[in-house]
Amino acid sequence: VNGDTLHSVTNYHLHKALYSGHNDHNYFEIAHTVKRLYEMGGNRPDGLKLYNFADNHDVERIYTKLNKKSHFIPLHILMYTLPGIPSIYYGSEFGFEGQKQYGSDDSLRPTISYEEYIDATQKNNFTNLISRLGKIRLETKALSYGDYKELLLTNGQYAFARSYNGQSVIVTVNNSDCDFAMKLPAQNAGEYIGGLTGEKVPIIDGCISVNVKANSGEIWLPVSMADAKMQPINLDIEEKKTQKSAFEKTVKPQETEKKQEPIKTEEDVELKRNKAFEEMTVEELQEAILERMKRNGPV
Repeated sequence: VNGDTLHSVTNYHLHKALYSGHNDHNYFEIAHTVKRLYEMGGNRPDGLKLYNFADNHDVERIYTKLNKKSHFIPLHILMYTLPGIPSIYYGSEFGFEGQKQYGSDDSLRPTISYEEYIDATQKNNFTNLISRLGKIRLETKALSYGDYKELLLTNGQYAFARSYNGQSVIVTVNNSDCDFAMKLPAQNAGEYIGGLTGEKVPIIDGCISVNVKANSGEIWLPVSMADAKMQPINLDIEEKKTQKSAFEKTVKPQETEKKQEPIKTEEDVELKRNKAFEEMTVEELQEAILERMKRNGPV
């Protein structure tokens, strides 16, 4: 990848780090990946400009892949602010689910009715977040062209700055279940404002002190760079599925499960146990194998 051959390629290194770094509560993996790629580009803002993504037509939907659904917030904050070009796979901005099953990719690529999502930015916190991140990125040149400098790194917390033409943007994320206070070096701005929450913080002794909410994050912009009309957005993500998975919508019920007759009495259980393996149905044989395994410990 360079200016004379391919301008960009899909960034599978960061893709893997983004979801496993959150699932494993390990921001070191993400930071190490970013540092390695940045060094490969000569430690320059105009170095590698890779195509960053959380999911695509070949991999599971990110909302399905995340163990903690609220990590959707810090993951996408990182994708829109780290060096590279952010990409959203259609439907994932609505919190769509999807995974490969029975050798099929169909659930990753469902048909979407546009009419159902016209007002999604008003009714869907996922969509509202992605919309705001896109707006901030579009209006903040430092996120597209600025250099990258790591400011703080732990397993659960990560902060860095992107600077361009003397203006610096600070990004903070937190993958833990508790709020976390950060004191970070700032540059030549008198005051910073959160692009998502609208919270303002002053610079004191060359630093800003911010509280990063649990399983969340923020993009701290110099007040002079922020849109004065920008309103705070709701960052609450419920720990539950937002809808039926695309797989459940596209596959018939009889294709997804086989109902077994319930065992109603102890006599039925004893009869099945005493049956010769050769006479058992597949379901009974599976049950017998599990019963044997349980004798050696939890199954």
